[in-house]
Amino acid sequence: MIRAPPTLQDQAFRSLVRNEVLTISNAECLIREFFPPLFKEASTQKNAKTIKILVEYWPYPCLHVGFLIDKPNFQIFQAILDGVDTWLKRKYRPRMCRLKKVDFRDAQHHASLDIQDGREGRDYLVGTMPKKQIVEAHSRTRKERLKLFHDLSFMSSLHEDKHQTLLLDWAKERMSFLHLCCEKLEIGAVEVSKVSNVLKFLQPEFIKELELNTVGNLSKLAKFVPFIRKMRNLRKLMLVRTFGTRTFTQEEKQNISKIISLFCKLSCLQQLTIDDVYFLTDQMKELLRCLEAPLVSLKITLCQLSQSDLKSFAQRWNYSQLRHLCLRGVTLTNLDVKPLRDFLKHVAANLQTLDLEDCRMDNSHFRTLLPALIKCTQLTSINLYDNDISENVLENFLHRTTNLSQLTTEMYPAPSEVYNESKYVIVEIFIQLCAELMNKLMEVRQANSVCFGSYSCYECDDRYLYEDDGDVTLCLCQE
Repeated sequence: MIRAPPTLQDQAFRSLVRNEVLTISNAECLIREFFPPLFKEASTQKNAKTIKILVEYWPYPCLHVGFLIDKPNFQIFQAILDGVDTWLKRKYRPRMCRLKKVDFRDAQHHASLDIQDGREGRDYLVGTMPKKQIVEAHSRTRKERLKLFHDLSFMSSLHEDKHQTLLLDWAKERMSFLHLCCEKLEIGAVEVSKVSNVLKFLQPEFIKELELNTVGNLSKLAKFVPFIRKMRNLRKLMLVRTFGTRTFTQEEKQNISKIISLFCKLSCLQQLTIDDVYFLTDQMKELLRCLEAPLVSLKITLCQLSQSDLKSFAQRWNYSQLRHLCLRGVTLTNLDVKPLRDFLKHVAANLQTLDLEDCRMDNSHFRTLLPALIKCTQLTSINLYDNDISENVLENFLHRTTNLSQLTTEMYPAPSEVYNESKYVIVEIFIQLCAELMNKLMEVRQANSVCFGSYSCYECDDRYLYEDDGDVTLCLCQE
């Protein structure tokens, strides 16, 4: 790909940054439209001095750092904070423009953003308001605190982020001048005190995504509940890997109730993921009952559910907007799946993705679910890998999928007949039966991406795959 040669303006910006022409004395006179490209160029040249000056005199209400530059190095990051610090201390605000927000989040948060966000509104007001009102307006806005946005991660005490450590120390010393805001917060295997000290000065109403990953035991997890209760705009919650025994002391039972009751306070929750959490057994009824907002996505993976839990899915709770359901790794072998069938019928009109991989279902389970599955006409993705289903049952299902025309991704288990007594794949039979099933499907409807997969190989952990174009992928042991 041939890149277009730099324009005269590009060359001028490069020269200006390289020769450090920009100074405090002339920055205030710089055309405001030049600030964003100069900011990018200064970052490219790693010119921390120019970055600091540009931030001090930033002419727009918002400085979207993550939109302008990708992952600033430590020196540039520090220069940005130094520039903000100078701006906070300055009594005179240049250009009648007040910096309201500094945003370090990456570019995906700013997909439809105008870099010069807010550029017209302020100037318009200043141009039409009497002088007395302008002074009063500046007096009011000066009392408003600057908002600084940055996603935070406390996943490990062993690998600390230098940028984040600097930011937290810097923000803590300036709590009376700014609000530290975070939309995405990750908490892992770190000391509770370390995180709670940050949560005390973090603005909880801005947190929209929270991941609690390998936090520890119930007692440790319960200590975060008072902080999470304040996250009233939380949209996405992930509870991942919480370990312990399946016999609970009285204190642990109280902690479970404390954690489950938390969901009553999360009135904006749309996406819930519970992955490898040992205390979920026999708690689904209460958990689903506590949900105030209608979930869009529910993922429960590698958890042990009881018959009572499965029955809870079909009870009355806010599933009217559910579009994504994942029960991957939830063993259904010894359970009656009729409640799950009834639940799927309830959500069939909206459900777009369904993941039942590794649920260890057999023919009887699948026959029970089949009437509900073929009603899910809005499905775009279905995953049924790692279930023990025969060729006849799979063929019957595929023959009845005429109305599932929205499917773009289909993953089905290789029929049970492809395995020998030791559960190893017989390659010739695998290819033959999968080809027959694929042909049966193509007779019913046009498919986009279809794949039949075996269980993972005992030795190499890879699958045998048969794809819709006839391509066969063997496990590494066979290649």
